[in-house]
Amino acid sequence: MESNRAVLDLDHLPSLFPHRVARASELVALGLSGRSIQHRCRQDGPWQRLQPGVVLLSDAPPVRTQRLQAALRMVGPEGVVTGREAMWLHGLPLPPMGAIHLLVPDRGPQRTDGSVTVERTHRPPDPLWRKGFATAPLARATVDACRRTPSFGEVRILVLEAVHRGGVSLDAVHDELARGSTRGTTLLRQVLGEIDRGIRLAGGRIARELVERAGLPPPQWGARLSTADDVHLGLVDAWWDDIAMAWDADIHRPWAPRTEHMVSTRAARLTAHGVVSVHTTPSRIRDDTEAVVAELRGAYRLASARPRPKVVAS
Repeated sequence: MESNRAVLDLDHLPSLFPHRVARASELVALGLSGRSIQHRCRQDGPWQRLQPGVVLLSDAPPVRTQRLQAALRMVGPEGVVTGREAMWLHGLPLPPMGAIHLLVPDRGPQRTDGSVTVERTHRPPDPLWRKGFATAPLARATVDACRRTPSFGEVRILVLEAVHRGGVSLDAVHDELARGSTRGTTLLRQVLGEIDRGIRLAGGRIARELVERAGLPPPQWGARLSTADDVHLGLVDAWWDDIAMAWDADIHRPWAPRTEHMVSTRAARLTAHGVVSVHTTPSRIRDDTEAVVAELRGAYRLASARPRPKVVAS
């Protein structure tokens, strides 16, 4: 009778642990001996060891979530999934590649081998819960994945997946890159530089098309404005020098448009020196084209109707 009860307990034991993954110490606490655990983890046994001190309570090949759970059980409750596995947890269709990458606080354990990389960080992320796992935000996960990817093409795929499928902004990737370690970021910086150049070229082309549609003469692109006594007023995307009209469209950083406060402060400074200034967000250029064209025409008429202020462009 006692033997039947023990078998029944062992049969139901996997249901006590998420993904059927348990620490050996937890199994001992439930009454199993170390010898019994070792016996059940033998080559033809019903269990298997996934990490030191971590057991999968099944003889089936471990699935991705079970490997993640085993890695996290190994480092303790402060571990956070980052890199490719975190991107996958965020919903991006990335196959597993290389070691599972975990972040732990500075005082946590550290490990690097073929299956798990445990990295100490003085800047632990605020984790998000994805599929039941503590997961780094997508921008952090993307940068961490790129840091450990040796191929330019694969790094480019990771960034584009994060941006187009994951909805992360390029500004967030740039910000994460600036705040983190520079180790292993050369390829990521090259990829971001290539993407940035493409965006600037596309933004400049669209801006030129809008100027033509508005029927305005070609402006000077990328002008530095100052007063007659060389007080700097700002850099503007487009400048019509004969009428002192400026247009800002965030051409060079469309992924990080100026904040409302920055726009109002800049407009006030230019207006105070007599400049007619127009600011257009990248989203309005894309979604409200006709209104933008009308605003440019109206501003041009207004600037043409008043005396030109003493503003210098270079």
